[in-house]
Amino acid sequence: MSEDLLKAIVQLFAIVAKERITDDERLKIKEFLALHLNQDAIRKYLGLFDNFCKETNRLASDPNLGIDAETQQFVDDWAQIMKIARQVNTALTMQQKGVLVIKIIELVFADGELSERQSNLIFYIGEALRIPMKDLQAMRAFVIGQDIEELASRNILVIDEGADTIEHPGPRITSKNLTGLIAILRLPEAESYFIKYLGISSITLNGVPLKSRKVDVFPTGSTLRGSKIDTIYYSDIVGKFLKGDVDDEVSLVAEHLFYHFKSGRAGLQNITLAETGGKLIGLMGASGSGKSTLLSVLNGSEKPSSGRVLVNGIDIHNHHGKLDGIIGYVPQDDLLIEELTVFENLYFAARLCFSNRTREELEERSLKVLQSLGLSEIKNLKVGSPLHKTISGGQRKRLNIGLELLREPTILFVDEPTSGLSSRDSENIMDLLKELSLRGKMVFVVIHQPSSEIFKMFDTLVILDLGGFQIYYGNPVESVNYFQDIINAANRSPGQCPECGNINPEQIFNIIETRIVDEYGRFTHTRRISPGQWYQYFKQKIKIPKVSESKKVLEGIQKLPSAFAQWRVFVTRDVMAKFANEQYMVVNLLLAPVLALFIAYFCKYYDALGSEKAAYTFFHNENVPVYFFMSVVVALFVGLIISAEEIFKDRKILKREKFLHLSWGGYLCSKVVILFALSAIQTFCFWLVGNLILEIPLTEYRYWFILFSVSCFANVLGLNISSAFNSAVTIYILIPLLIIPQLLLSGVVISFDKFNPRVGTPKGIPVLGEMMASRWAFEAFMVTQFKDNPVQQNFYPLDQKIAQSEYKRLYYLPAITTKLEFVLSQPSRWRDRSDTNPVKRELQMVRAEIERELSNVGVDRYPNYTRLAIGSFDSLAFKEASNFLSVLDRMYRQRIAQSTEERDKLMKRLTDTPEKMAQYNRARMRYVNEKVKEMTENQMTPTRIVEWRGELVQKIYPVYNDEQRPRHMLDFRANFYSPVKHFAGRDFNTLGFNLTVIWLMSIALYVTLYFNVLEKAVKSLENWRKYRPVKNK
Repeated sequence: MSEDLLKAIVQLFAIVAKERITDDERLKIKEFLALHLNQDAIRKYLGLFDNFCKETNRLASDPNLGIDAETQQFVDDWAQIMKIARQVNTALTMQQKGVLVIKIIELVFADGELSERQSNLIFYIGEALRIPMKDLQAMRAFVIGQDIEELASRNILVIDEGADTIEHPGPRITSKNLTGLIAILRLPEAESYFIKYLGISSITLNGVPLKSRKVDVFPTGSTLRGSKIDTIYYSDIVGKFLKGDVDDEVSLVAEHLFYHFKSGRAGLQNITLAETGGKLIGLMGASGSGKSTLLSVLNGSEKPSSGRVLVNGIDIHNHHGKLDGIIGYVPQDDLLIEELTVFENLYFAARLCFSNRTREELEERSLKVLQSLGLSEIKNLKVGSPLHKTISGGQRKRLNIGLELLREPTILFVDEPTSGLSSRDSENIMDLLKELSLRGKMVFVVIHQPSSEIFKMFDTLVILDLGGFQIYYGNPVESVNYFQDIINAANRSPGQCPECGNINPEQIFNIIETRIVDEYGRFTHTRRISPGQWYQYFKQKIKIPKVSESKKVLEGIQKLPSAFAQWRVFVTRDVMAKFANEQYMVVNLLLAPVLALFIAYFCKYYDALGSEKAAYTFFHNENVPVYFFMSVVVALFVGLIISAEEIFKDRKILKREKFLHLSWGGYLCSKVVILFALSAIQTFCFWLVGNLILEIPLTEYRYWFILFSVSCFANVLGLNISSAFNSAVTIYILIPLLIIPQLLLSGVVISFDKFNPRVGTPKGIPVLGEMMASRWAFEAFMVTQFKDNPVQQNFYPLDQKIAQSEYKRLYYLPAITTKLEFVLSQPSRWRDRSDTNPVKRELQMVRAEIERELSNVGVDRYPNYTRLAIGSFDSLAFKEASNFLSVLDRMYRQRIAQSTEERDKLMKRLTDTPEKMAQYNRARMRYVNEKVKEMTENQMTPTRIVEWRGELVQKIYPVYNDEQRPRHMLDFRANFYSPVKHFAGRDFNTLGFNLTVIWLMSIALYVTLYFNVLEKAVKSLENWRKYRPVKNK
């Protein structure tokens, strides 16, 4: 306690004791101060007590105040009590305030009398300290009561010899040889216990002799001992009080449990347990002995290799659904969302567990749990991370337990609840778990190195040794004696210190792990008794108790919401967490526009040389394709980095939610919706800033949707790697591995024509390129910018006819003619049917190309094309083919002329007045880009047409080439910048088709995410590498 608080309490003692101050009263005050201070400080505060008494008496006798002494005394006492109470209420818990009131009542009753003024003061103090009236009356009756009749109360337990014929209304324990009685008061509101001994026998509380008629606190883990009575434990006392409060009857029986890891190593070997409700069971053992494995098998998370676990006769591994809400599990790791407050963590957990409660009821339930955990005062604090703490480690652990207490499980499994906590926090956590067990719950706790106080809280202890052997099962206090008996220890010490009642659990492991000493007196690595030998002793000496298995049907209060309702909670929870992290939101919202500003500003090119009035226009900007490409890269990069840790950081929380059977699909959909919304905002900001800087009209919203689609693809890709890998470093190392192929195979960094011939082909795009979202997005950008802008879309159909007709006349038909002339020049091979005959290959190509042309103009134009084959070809066939090619040439020349005339008319109609001409030129400068036109038309390529695998492939004018040659109905592959994609017998616009492909890839990635395909593949690879058989050299 602070100095100011102790001064206030001493002043409170002075107020109630100022009528008369006896030696007994001073002794009571000294005893209270001794709980908190050393001897020097006690003398100091006793001096303060005397001064306070004189001061209050002086004020009470002051005649100058003008009111009668009794009224003045009442007003003065009440004012001082209220002032002190405000300070005490802020600093002390309800349990501590109960101790204070008990000491005040003892103080005023030290002489065996209680004046009317003192009775009134006790009432005022109770009111001021917010002590329930029922508890205040019980404390007064407990302090004043001197026999079993005066102590008759349901909240007072009596321990006596049982010979008294008077029936006691509260709990009662019979101890045949006890002289007198021991009374224990329970305050239900504060869940506090006090003890008073009325007798002359030698009785110790935790090794300290009890003084007759003196009230002491009965703390958690206490033990009562006496020379004539059996030891009475804390759980015996509290269990009697709570016996009537327990509704559920529960039994857990584990029969012959074996568990083996994938490597074949044994994790558990023949574990057998039998427990009933209302017990705190400790699982202890050295590191690697299988404690956590046993906990996982008992709670149903892991299935044993053999054996079974029955809860009220139900096999939890085969019928887990029948026990929903009955079993709770608190892992060692934090299950908290660090960005949310303490209350919000509990509230959202409640919403995910109860569909049958209103939000008001869930808020009330969450507040009630916080109150029971002692966390009400910090409910609005952010949880924070372990490195940036806003709440203590003990508070974090209590909050973790609170997540399970919301569901009120009948059986609770807790893994290492005291790990990393101070001794005080550890005891507080174990107090909480002990209280749960005393309320009828069955609580299993894995613990490594408990203190004496914690060790004594356990009702049952299970000790495991290396290899998963069970080597002890029984009363914790007797465990030390059990192991000492086995080794026949010469310097045997009692398990529990007779003076202080402490137990040193380390003695147990010192005995278990005793090592053999070599001839030099040094310890070897060989244990004196192996785990297998300890197990054999266990089988010989300890008999597993049989419990009557309860057949009562357990009904949990948990009722999970629908998957859609869970999705709504997941979304709300995640959005609140993200908004609570201001740094995260600021960086994410500024990232895209800052990158857009940087990229667009440097891409804003115009020729400033040789002109005094040089001005920027979108039409002349040669960097527009670069900007499009960098936009796609940014969308991929930003989409990946915002999603790469989303599932990884929730992994511990997901472990609990999987245990609760919450919807995995609902969780994933919430992530997808939030990330897609964030990507929509980021890409919109990028698009807006980039368009404004580069003076691209905002009506070109197609560009935003392309970026949004790519970013969503990256989101789902990032979620996949986030779920598959267990290290943030690994995840961020993988991001370049995912981005670089997207750059290389986009068709921009390296033209698809210039790829390694083993990968690329002159026709179409490499298979790896088809798998890259960047390729589909960049092509969509370029094609839609060229053909779908408001200016070019008027001319595109005519330009397409002109370009394709020109290609046919200048390159395609001459190439066929050249092939025909070669065949004509080789008459000796016209009948050679061998595969090595070059004439045969050339004729096959010519015939195939002419067949494609006939499909457009009609077979009746050249019915004898079948003579273009080995054995049928002759000079007449050549002449007929040449004539047909001449007809095609004239047809294409005519088509060029006709389309050119129509184009000129259209241009004239759009520019027939100066105003229209100016408007057209402005639109052309705003919407058309020279560099995009140059790249999509590919007129600068030296190779206009190539021969590949028996066909002629067009390389010039790809953006006009809509004559696809699919190999089958589902073949959609085409040259880069193709204006349409052929699929399932239909032609689709490149923009719509490419975006559809990107979204289909995103859906495919979501499916792999839902079924954890990548995670399973990574684990399979790791297991193969770890457990693959090693070949003998």
